[in-house]
Amino acid sequence: MEEYWDIYDANRMFQNRTIRRGDPFQDGEYYVCCEVWFQNSKGEMLITQRHPNKKAGGLWEFTGGGVLAGETTAQATVREVKEEIGVDIKEAELIFLYEHKQRNYFMDIYLVRKDIAPEEIVLDKNETVDFKWVSKDELRAMIENQEVVRSVAERFYMLADKL
Repeated sequence: MEEYWDIYDANRMFQNRTIRRGDPFQDGEYYVCCEVWFQNSKGEMLITQRHPNKKAGGLWEFTGGGVLAGETTAQATVREVKEEIGVDIKEAELIFLYEHKQRNYFMDIYLVRKDIAPEEIVLDKNETVDFKWVSKDELRAMIENQEVVRSVAERFYMLADKL
C-alpha cells in the first residue's frame, strides 16, 4: 500500500498538497515524522534494531516513522508503535519533548513512561528484528560504538537531560 505525506514549508505551514513516499522533494519542501522514547520505571530506554535490508540496517533506534497525510503526529506515533512493536498506547500517554527540524523533515519527539514486559512486544519483522531496554549509559556506549542510527544519536544527546 502506498503512503502519502502532507507537504509543509520551512515554517511548518501546510502547503495543501501531498507527496507519495519515495518521490523526490522540491527545495523548501518538508514532511513530518515522529519518534517515541519509552522509558520504564528503572529509567531504561526501549530501543529497536532496524531490519538489515532497511537504510541503516542493523543499527538501533527509537520507534517512529512518517506521519501519513491527514494524521497528527500523536496519531502517527500511536500507529507506529502498534505497527512496529505491537504495543497499544493512548495519545494521552504521550509527553511532547521536542520538534526537531532536519534537512527536509520535522521530527516530533515524544516520551512515554511505561513498563512494557518483553512478552507484550511483537515486532514487525519487516521493520525491526530485535529490541532491548538499555540504561542511558548503555545507550551512550552503543552510540560511541556506532551501533545507533546517527540522527537518533544526535537527538538523544540533544535531549537526554530532559529525561
